[in-house]
Amino acid sequence: MNDLVLSETKFISTQQQHNSQLWYACLELGFAYQVQSNRTVLQHRKHHGPVRVQKMLWPEKTGICHAIIVHPPAGIAGGDHLTFDMKVEANAHALVTTPGAGKWYKTNGKQAYQHIHIHVAAQATFEWLPQETMLFDGANADSETHIHLDEMASFIGWDMLVIGRQARGEIFQQGQYQSKFRLYRADKLLVADSLNFKGQDRWLTSCLGMNGHAVMGSFWAVAPSRLRQTTLLAEHIELIRELIMRMNLAVTLTLLDDVICARYLGDDVRECHDAFAAVRARLRRYWYDLAEEFPRIWRT
Repeated sequence: MNDLVLSETKFISTQQQHNSQLWYACLELGFAYQVQSNRTVLQHRKHHGPVRVQKMLWPEKTGICHAIIVHPPAGIAGGDHLTFDMKVEANAHALVTTPGAGKWYKTNGKQAYQHIHIHVAAQATFEWLPQETMLFDGANADSETHIHLDEMASFIGWDMLVIGRQARGEIFQQGQYQSKFRLYRADKLLVADSLNFKGQDRWLTSCLGMNGHAVMGSFWAVAPSRLRQTTLLAEHIELIRELIMRMNLAVTLTLLDDVICARYLGDDVRECHDAFAAVRARLRRYWYDLAEEFPRIWRT
């Protein structure tokens, strides 16, 4: 019997029908824990436009669902509007990643949008692990991520931004990038992180900003409820800081209101990815007693 219940009905809103100048792509995903199979399954899927689930895998014995989402154009152009709405139901554990770098292309005079909404229920865990996003010179991008956690939920995720196409020696001379990251637990705002810069802004070269670097990354993690406000969580932080020093990882680590934050600033996106992956691997071991399991797509 197929234990995967899917809904693939294409949908389009009234607003989209009346605004043909914008290209909308939407993807809804709903993950649920299935008692019969003792694993997390993709119970709901709904899409419009060229964005969808490429593959689902269960490489871990614990039944964690690894999902790969793909946007076939591989990038977002002016006038595009991508929306992702992902929900993880109680007791489920889902991991979502992408097959390659996302791209914000040079604008055609219109702004491009990507809005992500994530809801994680009680006793559920969500890992949001997209590969890096490249910001082309001349792009006009608006990116928002809103994560809503139940009081008893946990989360691990990251965001990596490459400003300009490094291989071509490109710098960000024209355009604008705006981003908002909001993380809530039980409707209480825990993290509000924002960026807003234009081409040739002093922030790109200032020591108070990018300091001339091209890659920045942010890593966020919220521990399971049983570990919050405990000495054990503090011990985990110290162990990871020792790991950072021992491996000479180019990240800093802080803990504020039960939220772990790691930051990267440099010029090597692979260095950023590997550092975040090392921190994630330790947290999975400490928090969930899970092995160091990386999405298979990262090795292709």
